[in-house]
Amino acid sequence: MTREAVTQPSPRPIAVEFEEPTILTPLENAESGWAFIKVLWKHRKILACCTFANIGAAMYGFDNLTLSLCLSMQPFVEEFGALENGTYAIPAYWQSLWNALSQISTAMGCYAAGPISDRFGRRLAFLVAAIISAAGVSVVYTSSSPGQFLGGKMVNALGLGLAITAGQTYVSEITPTAIRGVALSAFTMSMNLGYMIAASVAFTRISIPDRSGYKLIFAAEWIWPGLLLLGLPLIPESPYYLVRNGKMESAARSLRKLHDSSDSIDPVLQAIKSITDHESYIKENASFRECFRGINWRRTRIVLYANGLSQMIGATFMSNAPYFMIVAGMSATSGAMLVELGIGLAIISSAFSFWAMTVFGRRTMILSGTVFAGALFLIMGIASSIPNQSATSLWCVGISLQLVWLSIGPAIGPAMALAGELSAVKLRAQTLAIGFLFNYTFSTIFNVVVPYMFNTDAGNLGGKMGWIFFGTSVIAVAIIWFEFPETKGLSFAQIEDRFEMRVKARQFTKYHSEVDTTDVIKVSDEQIEYLDGKDVEK
Repeated sequence: MTREAVTQPSPRPIAVEFEEPTILTPLENAESGWAFIKVLWKHRKILACCTFANIGAAMYGFDNLTLSLCLSMQPFVEEFGALENGTYAIPAYWQSLWNALSQISTAMGCYAAGPISDRFGRRLAFLVAAIISAAGVSVVYTSSSPGQFLGGKMVNALGLGLAITAGQTYVSEITPTAIRGVALSAFTMSMNLGYMIAASVAFTRISIPDRSGYKLIFAAEWIWPGLLLLGLPLIPESPYYLVRNGKMESAARSLRKLHDSSDSIDPVLQAIKSITDHESYIKENASFRECFRGINWRRTRIVLYANGLSQMIGATFMSNAPYFMIVAGMSATSGAMLVELGIGLAIISSAFSFWAMTVFGRRTMILSGTVFAGALFLIMGIASSIPNQSATSLWCVGISLQLVWLSIGPAIGPAMALAGELSAVKLRAQTLAIGFLFNYTFSTIFNVVVPYMFNTDAGNLGGKMGWIFFGTSVIAVAIIWFEFPETKGLSFAQIEDRFEMRVKARQFTKYHSEVDTTDVIKVSDEQIEYLDGKDVEK
């Protein structure tokens, strides 16, 4: 096998020139059938570390659903609400504050994760996240007023944001290309598992007539920072972080812990060194302003759409489902049962999407998931508009809302994968940071507005909320159709070429051209897995 070497770095994607094929290079081949299963088994140590890193996603899912579950418990409402017309209720403005300020605090944690993990390492970022989260949960558990509860939620959310970002960074840095897509998309699966655990804990406590019912749910949140602290001594530091800081021997030890003893570590270590040197070069020429110029603005725009898609198909509405169904007239037990069913469907759809995304592509999955969500919201809107509402129409509203969880896997997972693939090489960090900030800003708006829409002391829309999210889903479908390209089977260089040639989103897979691959770096077979995922074009 002949490999050419170029000694000077270039701001264009690195390329690898081959005279004969290698076994594990194309991601689509590695992701199919027994080959993919063998790859997963080969990298089982890495997958174990990825499972640890995704604890942050499970923490976020658990906490995100906890509030809505507690709002359906009468002792919680009596503790933090006010007596109005002989009935206890929590004002919509407190619900909006609890949701919105938690999102802002999560965004602050995400922002802080960058400098903390870059300066002190990914493992220390996990440690700080666990300590902050545990402190926040302590305040929440002991709170007796809405303001104190808000303070605890914000402190906990700060730790959640730190854990989420540190986790995704860690996963992206320790995984080879063949499993990187699955490992990163496992974020959605982990978050859904957090939802499921929260719903399961609450289901057994929802009918308890005293404060111990909701207090146990808050106490259960201590489990997550505890798991982080227990697992932290068992995981190695990110080899990329160590190499960037000149700790080559420590990086080699970290790689030995992540790989089988039979694997050759030196070639992989040299590959990481080449990548970090290249990244150092291109970052000197990157700025946030460039993300909004020329063809980069098209890329950034799609990343923003991808990050906002979850809200367009009702993510905040679904996370408020337990309380919403109580307001709509359903019993707390029936509402909790439906929520568990919906979350179970979300887990199934996320698992299905791991495979389906590699077969049908990103664009097709995102489009079909969004259309499906829109159809269910339409059914909900129609059912709630029928005169003389009956128990049947109420159940139709509840079931339709929970079936929307099925759209999470095909719509949101591939959308986030697409967001990670479309940014320019030198602007990847900046573009993803902009997307993340937009995600939480957009979520904050929905977290403020949605409770006002369905609360009885405000909009009191009830099941007519379906019409609202049917409209946003239609808008999302139009955006996806005209803006979201298909990247299945395309390398980073091919994606770059299509943007430069201003190819329409619907024509990405049909377009063919010669891609400039003059910059070649010398690599070995062991390095290919890592280089291919770090802007390497075969």
